[in-house]
Amino acid sequence: MVPPAASPELQPTGLQSLLAEVINPGLCVACGACLGLCPHLIFMDGQVAAPDACGLNSGRCWSFCPVAQRESLPESQGPIGPVLGAWQGRATAKDLEGRVQYGGVVSELLALALEQSMVGEAVVTAAGLRGAPQGIRVTERTGVLGAAGSVYAGGGALSSLNQALAEDSDHPLAVVGLPCQVQAVQAMKSPEQHPQAAGRIHLVIGLFCTMNLPWRGLRKLLAQHGVHTTLSRADFPPPPAGIFQAWSNGAYHELPLDEVRALSYPGCAGCPDLTSEGADLSVGACEGREGWNTILARTHAGAGLLELAAGKGLLELEPADPASMEHLTQAATAKRNRAAASEERRNG
Repeated sequence: MVPPAASPELQPTGLQSLLAEVINPGLCVACGACLGLCPHLIFMDGQVAAPDACGLNSGRCWSFCPVAQRESLPESQGPIGPVLGAWQGRATAKDLEGRVQYGGVVSELLALALEQSMVGEAVVTAAGLRGAPQGIRVTERTGVLGAAGSVYAGGGALSSLNQALAEDSDHPLAVVGLPCQVQAVQAMKSPEQHPQAAGRIHLVIGLFCTMNLPWRGLRKLLAQHGVHTTLSRADFPPPPAGIFQAWSNGAYHELPLDEVRALSYPGCAGCPDLTSEGADLSVGACEGREGWNTILARTHAGAGLLELAAGKGLLELEPADPASMEHLTQAATAKRNRAAASEERRNG
């Protein structure tokens, strides 16, 4: 006889569920939201693992996981989420040249927030041992510049946020992350589940994301194409390029996009968010304008920081081009539709 299903309130919502729903099926996207909360979870070479069992029926490791909570995401306000203002911009500082991705807007805004004591510390992602991405905590401009650029690989960066929140401190925090990480941070900011996070996370800068890659697979593919040293920069140029660009040790390499796309985390397929809708500010490449960013101000806090940077001459800003915004909306709609189809296949 099959026992009746447990009522929803009695269903396990801790590590047992995280293993069954996310980690064991290979759907973890390495955001790091669960790391540092639970002593039974570790991060190695781009993957989350659970070497020990946990006896708790509920836990924040499951509650904050963006994959486990995907069905609980708030209903979106259109394909790109809420927008108070849309801009194209680039940073003007000379110390950013050659170090930042696109227009350097994220680095400049984060450095300004630290310099103005809007936040006392920021969690960002930087290349660590052998180029593997990892979360780090920075408190001044030099640290921000050291983490500039993108690697396009999961690094469990929110483990550094959990570390900061566990300390006996009260200075406000900033976080820079991908859509999955922004979703996790929004869950963390629930006062009922994490009063410390709700009181201390003051600024969230989200990045546009079409693809996130496991570092282990990316490293292997790079080696197959002759790249054996740490990346200094990486990029996906807009269609129809069909390549992944990598700069390493002064040399430039191109990898076929299909080979790189095949590496992407399976769990990313069900993510409907292209532009980090839950952030205060969302930033990505500006279509058709090399060296510029597209910037979406979503909250008054985000818009205020952007206005301050422009007023100080730190950013050159122009209203977003309507055609570019239309293309961004189309791309976001396409990602949302792909995610819905992926989830239907997985659950069907």
